[in-house]
Amino acid sequence: DEIKARAIIAVKKELAHGVQFIRTHADVTDPSLTSLKAMLELREELKDLVTIQIVSFPQEGMYAYKGGQELVEEGLKMGADCVGGIPHFELAREFGEQSIHSIVNLALKYDRMIDVHCDETDDVQSRFLELLNALVLMEGIGKKTTASHTCSFGSADNSYAFKLMKNLKKSGLNFISCPTENIYLQGRQDTYPKRRGLTRVKELFENGINVCFAQDSIQDPWYPLGNGNLMNVLDNGIHIAQMMSFEEIDRCLDLITVNGAKTMNLTNSYGIEAGKPANFIVLDAKNEFEAVSERADVSASIRNGEFLFKKAPVSYEIQNDFMK
Repeated sequence: DEIKARAIIAVKKELAHGVQFIRTHADVTDPSLTSLKAMLELREELKDLVTIQIVSFPQEGMYAYKGGQELVEEGLKMGADCVGGIPHFELAREFGEQSIHSIVNLALKYDRMIDVHCDETDDVQSRFLELLNALVLMEGIGKKTTASHTCSFGSADNSYAFKLMKNLKKSGLNFISCPTENIYLQGRQDTYPKRRGLTRVKELFENGINVCFAQDSIQDPWYPLGNGNLMNVLDNGIHIAQMMSFEEIDRCLDLITVNGAKTMNLTNSYGIEAGKPANFIVLDAKNEFEAVSERADVSASIRNGEFLFKKAPVSYEIQNDFMK
């Protein structure tokens, strides 16, 4: 009940900012699987308001303790949507590689998506992204696979990065970058020059590789200020990634809408097309540039043709003639 109560607070924050699709990571390192059970209940209870995808996620590492892989698999049997992992957090590189192989095998066995906390470190030798991409490329499941964070890829040298980029395009792998969390967490051991901590968002975007922004944490030990407002996440992201040409600004809303939907494989429930559910939001802006520039608020959120909420226009009592 405590887990559900906290999760509901987070969901309400996200709904208030127009979010209707959430992917959450449920820690399955607890043998009782309490977190996962709570989220499975909540997914069903809130399905009319929000679509929740659940990752069976070994927060401490799949092989950091005995029986870890079995718990991840049990999470899939119980109904989790995605296989998770955190290879750079394992006790040795070999265990990290083993976890990547296990993640892909479990995804194939249960026909599930993959979402890996992959190389969320400044260590340029952390290269589990390369292995993950090779395996899903060989199995043809790149579009169902997500590499989250990939911070070390942002620190890698160009020779390695450009070589890997070619294979990333072949596989169709998805990327999630979390600008507010990664700028806060990474580069802690750096003095100056100090790294930004993000993956190569701009280069991925320019190469046609699907990349999106997300909020990884809502007021938790990893990030104290998360509130579910993706316009804030986008604002931080395009500054940090230096994606602020007029063309990039006009396209950057894709980073928190269309590209995120591709990552979540929302083929049947997302998009403004005949036959799709009437799920959409209204931003208080005249065009894309104004929405980004003004950090536009969400005026209304509609799901299945019904209002989840709508806001009255903000009014001001102005006394100064110049401000009128």
